[in-house]
Amino acid sequence: MARRTRLRYRLGVPSNRAIVRWLAPGLLAAVVMLPRLASPQFGLLDDGLTLQTGHQTAGRWWSVLGLIPETGRFFPAYWLAYSLVVGVVGNRPLAFFIFNVLVLAVLLGLLARLAELGGGTPRQALVAVVIFATCGPTIEAFYTLSKAEPLQMMWIGISLLVAAASAAEPRRWRRAVLIVLAGAALMLAYATKETSVVLIPISLAWLVIEWARAARPPRAARFAITYAALNVAAAVAFFSLRWRYAARALAEGSYTRAYAFDVATVGPALFRIAAWLIRDFVFLAPLVVAAIIAFRTARSEWRRAILYASAWMAGWLAVWAPWPATFEYYLLPFAFGAASFAGLVAGALWAARGARVPPARRGLAWSALVATALLWVPGIVNAATDGRVQLAVDRANAELVNFLGALPPRSRIILNTVWVNEYLYELPRHLAELERRPDLVVQHVGTFLADARAPARVYVVTPTLMNQPGPTVRIAVHQPGVSRDGMRLSEMLRGGGELVHTTERHARLLEVGLHRQLCRVASRPFVDVTFCAGNRGVLDVRTFAYGWQVHRLSAAELLARPM
Repeated sequence: MARRTRLRYRLGVPSNRAIVRWLAPGLLAAVVMLPRLASPQFGLLDDGLTLQTGHQTAGRWWSVLGLIPETGRFFPAYWLAYSLVVGVVGNRPLAFFIFNVLVLAVLLGLLARLAELGGGTPRQALVAVVIFATCGPTIEAFYTLSKAEPLQMMWIGISLLVAAASAAEPRRWRRAVLIVLAGAALMLAYATKETSVVLIPISLAWLVIEWARAARPPRAARFAITYAALNVAAAVAFFSLRWRYAARALAEGSYTRAYAFDVATVGPALFRIAAWLIRDFVFLAPLVVAAIIAFRTARSEWRRAILYASAWMAGWLAVWAPWPATFEYYLLPFAFGAASFAGLVAGALWAARGARVPPARRGLAWSALVATALLWVPGIVNAATDGRVQLAVDRANAELVNFLGALPPRSRIILNTVWVNEYLYELPRHLAELERRPDLVVQHVGTFLADARAPARVYVVTPTLMNQPGPTVRIAVHQPGVSRDGMRLSEMLRGGGELVHTTERHARLLEVGLHRQLCRVASRPFVDVTFCAGNRGVLDVRTFAYGWQVHRLSAAELLARPM
């Protein structure tokens, strides 16, 4: 056996353990994504725009610098990446989700390697990878398409790994090459989503951590200095490009004006962030307590890694404090740092349970490990529920698009929703890109009732929704609004109408709502009432139902009747 091992080493053949470590991230990513791969559909939130843009920019890659100017956003690397995907795989949702599997596998591999570079053991890296792969933000980010966060985190992870390699490289020319590569990856991260700018205060915090340490390892200090300098340089380059090519300033865009700081927005945002943390990451609580207790006596390398992860998590939470909405997938970068933190602390606790450790410390380690394991269960349960809800919503939406794609030429489709939402813009894109039906006209019900030039027949599309969990994955319609949609539909059907299509998908809920206890203690302005709707208890075991009804009606009768 020893002779065989030496022979494999001389030939450069990796060991079985090394092979497993290389393959494990891909296998875990495939397992997590298996339900999504078995049921691949495009969603009605931005996927139509992604397909449309991908086809429009094919062969005109420079055009990504000026897309959707009215929003004020500037993220050309995002558009370029998905345009390349569209150019390669076309309109095949399964191929898109295979791409998501590959990105997730890369992220898991990066996380494992970064955990080990931070002083963690392979066991600690494994814990971090499993926690990240199974948390709620990962499920929503990778069970949907057109999200910027996965690509953003991939570029950031590459930049961290390459910058760390440059800090350890003794040869100047190779170090310079690695620094340039790390800077390029950071530039791609900034140009994928603007929130990457939070890396500047994070990297400066890491620089302060190194400056404050009595004994500064040259490699760690070199990394902190390099990464902070690269972030400043990448930010300057990004904002220079933005100034040159973006049509509107941040304060003028329909989307980017929300970046403006508003005290009235911060209170509800902090409540939503706290609710998501309790719902998905409550297991961090005993780990934080254990880290604080063990911090002073722990080895220097471990303390440094804990401080780095803490600065990372704080930065990626603070960036969303001014934002008027907090969706679960926004927390993907936070989850990356939280998984690393959890792996480091859990690994240290596991090592502290040995017989040579004093009984008091051993008891503390066991208590923290048991509490963490128990509190991890709600996050896993809620993430699985998010996945089931996402699959049910996408299946129902895909069935609606398939039916509408078979309507007679030049039909008028009326979206019967209280508020104008993304579905109004995404439905015609899906019909044009997936069903090749650009002749179909989609209008909101309010616009239709004021239009005297409606055709003889129209098709009214009304959502149905019951037992919507909250918070959960992003859905453009909400249960109170859907109830009002049903009442309006009843008025529209008084003169007759024919139900020509109905679809409804169900998902069994099993949600552990520890976050709902916040509603009992929070008060204005630190509360978001949408997170406190209803009187559900800690456990929600109802059946979620989501679908659509399509009625064929006479436009002349509808326009003659007052609404």
